[in-house]
Amino acid sequence: MAKPPTLGDRLGDRMRDRAHTAADAAAVLGATPDEVERWVGDHDSPGTARLPAVADYLGTDVAEVRRLVLRSQMRQVQRDIRGGDTPTRAAS
Repeated sequence: MAKPPTLGDRLGDRMRDRAHTAADAAAVLGATPDEVERWVGDHDSPGTARLPAVADYLGTDVAEVRRLVLRSQMRQVQRDIRGGDTPTRAAS
């Protein structure tokens, strides 16, 4: 069973769909490329002020972005508990 997507999963998918680099996505989102890379890796989450831009980029609403952020935070906690990185995607 596939894990529910996180913000990082959705951002990575959208960036691939649009052939965007972290710098391209950062320009659209009003962030730095380093921030975007941390979001895609589920190592950090955007602040509240950036959620509307992220929602627009993903083609969804802010409530869905908040759910995705929560899943990203849950993945961070799981990584911390296990003492290292866990795969960000379920194996197909």
